[in-house]
Amino acid sequence: MKKQIKVSIIVPIYKVEKYLVQCIDSIINQTLKDIEIILVDEGDKDACRYIIDHYEQTDNRVVAIHKKNGGYGASVNNGIDIARGEYIGIVESDDFIKAEMFEELYKYAHKLNADVVKSPYFEYYEKNKNRPELINDCHWRRWTLKVPQDKLFSLKDHPVFVSFHASLWSAIYKTSYLRKHNIRFQEIKGGAYVDHSFRTEALMNTKKIAWLDKPFYFYRLFNELSTTNSFNLSAMIKRWNDGRKLLSAKYSDYIKVPGIRYALLRDEFCCIYDKILFLNYKISETDYNLLLENLNNITEDDINNIYDLLPEHKHILQKIKSNPKLLRRFLNKPKKNKKIKWYACNASFYLNKITIHLLKYMRHNIFRLKIRLGETYTLDICLGKVK
Repeated sequence: MKKQIKVSIIVPIYKVEKYLVQCIDSIINQTLKDIEIILVDEGDKDACRYIIDHYEQTDNRVVAIHKKNGGYGASVNNGIDIARGEYIGIVESDDFIKAEMFEELYKYAHKLNADVVKSPYFEYYEKNKNRPELINDCHWRRWTLKVPQDKLFSLKDHPVFVSFHASLWSAIYKTSYLRKHNIRFQEIKGGAYVDHSFRTEALMNTKKIAWLDKPFYFYRLFNELSTTNSFNLSAMIKRWNDGRKLLSAKYSDYIKVPGIRYALLRDEFCCIYDKILFLNYKISETDYNLLLENLNNITEDDINNIYDLLPEHKHILQKIKSNPKLLRRFLNKPKKNKKIKWYACNASFYLNKITIHLLKYMRHNIFRLKIRLGETYTLDICLGKVK
């Protein structure tokens, strides 16, 4: 008789051959042995497919799925569809985990009969020529000091869990709970920030959330190929707009909870406005219109009550709320293809073997003075403004 699979671990894989072996080995070596490892290859033409097939052939707990260009959301959903475990976990293919992660999360979830168990994680910076390897606690862990241990709660009790990085992979979810409420990822090609709606649905359909204040997961920062480090502001704005529509349609009672509104707005500020105001990201007309929609859903009181946001940042957001047209200064204006006109007038003077050439270029309003001294030396002066 086969043992019940306790946890199905889904790994969406795309362009990570550099890190994939470390990731899969950390899952293979879990102290919890009754696991299923679902490796979902998104079909890129690299070595990942061969690495995946090797693990499937050498470990009967591994299930390999090859599905071209499905995207991150589709990959996780494919894993959810076939998962046989009592709980589901997610590990991103450029990250890795401690050996005891799923054993401890599973025991904790089983003891409390939790639908969701959340935990903190490590921010991992690999060694490079400029710094040694760095491993830090996730920056928001200090905000969870008032969240109880060994006790179930709902998001209304502790809204803090929607105020920071979704970190869906530092958690496990009861499989029957996800399927009962049809909780899935958005399937959008490119996969940018499709975890937003999953977080909303996973945390707002239950009163059985548990918090285990112990990090197991190493979240790799500065992998240049990850969606996190190739930041797409337009996609982020669209996901937040979709998220607000989802909240209004299905979870209006949660929006009425002040703490949840303030927490969501803090996360939205960090994801969007921080990038626009302080990191000089530009927006399109479509982005601008979506931001206007989002601003219509918040009040000045909401802004005043955002916790852990600097007063000056609140002030800026208040100004934008009262005058949204201020955002237009950040529009990415397309460059016009102007025709370049060339004009030139030449004059030559001969003064004791010194030749002076005057050449006036009217390209970008530049005046150029070229002076040649004999056969060897040339003084070339350009005056004007180049755009």
